[in-house]
Amino acid sequence: MEDWLYVLISVGVAAFVGGITNHYAIKMLFHPRNPVYIGKFHVPFTPGLIPKRRDDIAESLGKVVAEYLVTPEGLQESVLKPSFRSRAEERLNEWLDRWDESDLTLRDAALKVWTEEEWESLRLRLADLAKQAATRGFEQMWQRFEWGGLPLKQLIPGWSEENRKQWSRTAAEAILHVVEEELLSASGQRMLSKMAAGMMDKAGGFLGMMAAIFMDEDKLVQKLTPALVRALRGEEAILKTARAIEVRLELYGEKPVAELLASLTGEEAIGWITGKLEGLPVERWIQHAEAVPIRSLLSSWKHHAKANIPAVTDRLVRLIVKAIPSVIQAVRLPQLVQEQVQKFPVERLEEVILSVSGKEFRAITWLGVLLGGIIGLFQSLLMLWIG
Repeated sequence: MEDWLYVLISVGVAAFVGGITNHYAIKMLFHPRNPVYIGKFHVPFTPGLIPKRRDDIAESLGKVVAEYLVTPEGLQESVLKPSFRSRAEERLNEWLDRWDESDLTLRDAALKVWTEEEWESLRLRLADLAKQAATRGFEQMWQRFEWGGLPLKQLIPGWSEENRKQWSRTAAEAILHVVEEELLSASGQRMLSKMAAGMMDKAGGFLGMMAAIFMDEDKLVQKLTPALVRALRGEEAILKTARAIEVRLELYGEKPVAELLASLTGEEAIGWITGKLEGLPVERWIQHAEAVPIRSLLSSWKHHAKANIPAVTDRLVRLIVKAIPSVIQAVRLPQLVQEQVQKFPVERLEEVILSVSGKEFRAITWLGVLLGGIIGLFQSLLMLWIG
């Protein structure tokens, strides 16, 4: 055989062996997927390295991610960067602008998060929780501050002699005005007619007979009404009524609240108040709130909210930084990464690695060809030199 042909064949064979060896070495990282047996004999190096050591790789990767890549300190440092803060402020501004321009109602916004059935159930739970919170909160405040044993005057702001007089006069004017309106109404006129008829029937004798002959109930009502109205509008009626109310206020002001409510309602004070709180129409309030456009809620305080976005962002950042260690500990990051890697299909993992490192793997294959060729060249030249 000619020397040049011998050298060429040696180089070609060595290059082929080097290339095919590297190629299958790379393949054996992922293949075969499962152990191969010939009879009872387990073929060595099966399954491939990654399928065989998958659990160990997952555990190691979980530790690496938790201890070196995704650490509480690293996340806190990232959150505290000015770029993160600026992006957060931009998002909050965009959020406010988007909702301010939206025609969605509160119900429409809720249905973007929950289904119709879920929202109905949530709405009922919210109403129950609101009633329970109001009841429990009031009971705690009632017991903590001993409101039941306090006099009424200590619970009403601005209770003083001057204010009592003012309140009494205002109440008297309102009461007398209502009485006047009632007297001038159709029902009030009928009542006065009945009163006039009763007065004439009770008068009896000659006076009663003369009143029946010369004056009927309607005429008597027509004469009584202006007189009664003048009396109701008079200062004397207002003063006497106001004085009566003031005396009552002074009396009630000294009574404990629990005793006063019990005497007015006929029930225990705390039981009566909590019963009223449990009967609050919270469901109806929520239904009315559902129809309110979000834009109308934002319009009145949008500018104020935008001005406070930096402060809100700073508060949120500090809360996030404070919560990061607890969150990472709660999610058990190493175990989470390990579980996800174990669930990840080997086929998909091979695709991901090859998509990222395919060029490098091909370069390794060609490097094997090159090294094999060089080795074949030196080997053939050495053999020719030796003879």
